[in-house]
Amino acid sequence: MARRTSSKPNAAEAAAHELRRGILMGDLEPGSMLPGERELSEKLGVSRLTLRSALATLQSEGLVEKVHGAGNRVLDFRAHGGVDLIAHLARYAIEGGEMPLRLLGDLLEFRRLVATQILAVIAERGTPAEVQGLRDQRALLETVLEDGEAFMREDLQFARLLVRATHNLALELLYNTVQRIITQSPGFEAAFIVNAPQTLATYDLLLDLLETRDPDRIRSAATKVLEPLDRKTLDRLSALARMLTGPRPAPEREEA
Repeated sequence: MARRTSSKPNAAEAAAHELRRGILMGDLEPGSMLPGERELSEKLGVSRLTLRSALATLQSEGLVEKVHGAGNRVLDFRAHGGVDLIAHLARYAIEGGEMPLRLLGDLLEFRRLVATQILAVIAERGTPAEVQGLRDQRALLETVLEDGEAFMREDLQFARLLVRATHNLALELLYNTVQRIITQSPGFEAAFIVNAPQTLATYDLLLDLLETRDPDRIRSAATKVLEPLDRKTLDRLSALARMLTGPRPAPEREEA
């Protein structure tokens, strides 16, 4: 009886990683066809069975589609992908030696747009006990200011309490996805700790706004409070990125 050989445990993930990187980084353009299975499996150093598993992963992520009789076509991830791709985009930026500042800026803007509406909903639906729970969580955050990992964990819990106070199941489930992306994305911890003291001061202002129970006032004021926080956070992240990467050495001049 022939002995069955098994692929390496992470071979399919590694193959998907390489193809995904090419798609997200623009090396594989939307509408283009991937090479045939034989050529692609040889190029990636995996079996055709392993390759099919990798392609199935990319199909589920909205990155490629199987075209009957033709192969696999690259899709526009902006039109077909989901938010889970954010973690991969961040990872590829870090692997390329860059901090994903543009991506972090987009996430901060997303947070600001959603948070203003969430706060307005809490003003209408949130209970006094839930608002007090937010104040207690804010107080806990101050005790972990010097621990970046703990601060990020407790800050995410603060956000979860905000979402839960809306009594909106769809928002709670969406937040689960957002939290998973953040915790799986390299480099995102810096966005939490680089401006932590001002973050807490902003939370104090937002919690005081909730006490007004005025949704319209909260929407307007929350935007004015969150915008400078996000700008300062991005400025500090940019400075941190410059410090970590340092100036690039000038190319050596050839002697005549």
